[in-house]
Amino acid sequence: MFLLDYSYLIVQGFEMTLVMTFLGLGGGLVLGVLSALGDVYGGRALRALIGAYVEFFRGSPLIVQLLLFYFSVPTVTGVRWDAFTAGTVTLMLNSGAYQKGYFKGAIEAVFKDQLLAAKSLGMTFWQTLRHVVLPQAFRVVIPSWTNEYVSLGLSTSALIVIGLRELTTVSKSIAAQTFKPLQVYLLTGLIYLIWISASLKALDHVYSRVRIPGLEVSAEAS
Repeated sequence: MFLLDYSYLIVQGFEMTLVMTFLGLGGGLVLGVLSALGDVYGGRALRALIGAYVEFFRGSPLIVQLLLFYFSVPTVTGVRWDAFTAGTVTLMLNSGAYQKGYFKGAIEAVFKDQLLAAKSLGMTFWQTLRHVVLPQAFRVVIPSWTNEYVSLGLSTSALIVIGLRELTTVSKSIAAQTFKPLQVYLLTGLIYLIWISASLKALDHVYSRVRIPGLEVSAEAS
């Protein structure tokens, strides 16, 4: 099969897709949690700032964000960066905006009487967050976080617009060289399908083991 001659490129492209997905999710996780905490417990000015950040990254196409950070930001700031750095920063900020909503809903899902009980035990605000709120929120948020994992993983294909050699970019290059786009893109789609399906099963298994009965996020928070 002719695709065997390009298998090393496909593997490299898939590895880059995984790297960008997990970097975006990891950075987005930190930004999402901090933004959610700021939105729930912060002052008006902080909530307004967080709201503007979330509205921009949830209200504009990822491709536009990638082009903005790759071409426009270096022009304005004079700081040059490569496609990998621009893509990573953009995916982190984009994912963080979505994860903020998920974590806000999870934080607010924690029963209020637990917070009162923690206060009555003499726990400080930060101790309550660390030992009561966040441990439960991280368990409750898994279904929503799973959706973000799938969405971001598939969205890495948008990195083609800045030339980063992830799976879709590599596939386009191979299709152009071999003039066999049907076979190439079918294989690409199959790789995405197997990866995402296996990941979903794994995350569903994790959630079934750690879920808290009766404590769920009913709707995504804004």
